[in-house]
Amino acid sequence: MGLFADFEREKKEFVYDLSLATQGVMVSQYNTGVNYSLGIGIHVDLEKSVFWFQEATRQGHSKAPFNLAILYAKGGKILKDLTLSETYFLLAAERGNKEAKNFMSKVYASKFKDSADAIDKLCCPPLLLHATALPFVE
Repeated sequence: MGLFADFEREKKEFVYDLSLATQGVMVSQYNTGVNYSLGIGIHVDLEKSVFWFQEATRQGHSKAPFNLAILYAKGGKILKDLTLSETYFLLAAERGNKEAKNFMSKVYASKFKDSADAIDKLCCPPLLLHATALPFVE
């Protein structure tokens, strides 16, 4: 497969996930957040990424709050908010996300003045990628 064919497949998969996301499918909401945050099949749009991660988080997803925590810790196109970042890391850890548990263990074991400072200095693990959803069929 060439680069163009890969892009076309990513674009079709994005549209597929987005259609399921708008119907309330949690995994597709998460995947749509990933797509917008990394520019997979669509342009990067962190505000839309945050929206879809929040939708998946509301339904109980464990990776979505982890990715939200990273986006809020990094800031940039969305407002940096270390308190909100910590809240999302803790929610992801509470839901059993091992990456969040490991990162927050490092934060609390660090010698920084407080957890917000530690998150800022240690930030960040990589975003988690796609979850498995219904298979995409061309």
